[in-house]
Amino acid sequence: MKALTIIQENHSGLLAEVTTLLEEQNIPLIDFAGQVVGDTAVISLTVEPYKETFRLLSDAGYRVVASDHLLIRLDKHPGALAELSRRLADAKVDVRGMHIVNKDEKAGIVALETTDFKAARTVLADILVWEH
Repeated sequence: MKALTIIQENHSGLLAEVTTLLEEQNIPLIDFAGQVVGDTAVISLTVEPYKETFRLLSDAGYRVVASDHLLIRLDKHPGALAELSRRLADAKVDVRGMHIVNKDEKAGIVALETTDFKAARTVLADILVWEH
C-alpha cells in the first residue's frame, strides 16, 4: 500500500484544507497521522486512489512525498507488536514506520514501511495481507 506524506509550513486550518480537498473529490481517507515539528506540519495519509490523490495534492500546491507499505495481519494479544518487531530485527529489516489502520477484538491490520520490502515480504509471508 502506498502512503502519501505532506510536508508543509504549519498554519491554522491545514488539516481542514487537506481533508476538504479529499472530500470534494470523494477520496476516502483510510488512515492518517499528523504532527508538527517546529513550524513544519507532517501529515501522512493512506488513500485510494493513490496516484490521483498524489496529483491532486501536488496540483493544489502541497509538497507530497510517496512511500510504500506492506499490510500485515497482527493477532491481538499482549506482546504481539514486540513479537513482530523482533521478527523484523532478527532478519535485520529496518522499520521506518508502522501504523494500525484497522482493528477488531481479535486482530489488527498494520501498515509497515521499511527500507527492505523484499526481505520484509519473506519474513512476514505468513501474515502478509496486501502489498502494492
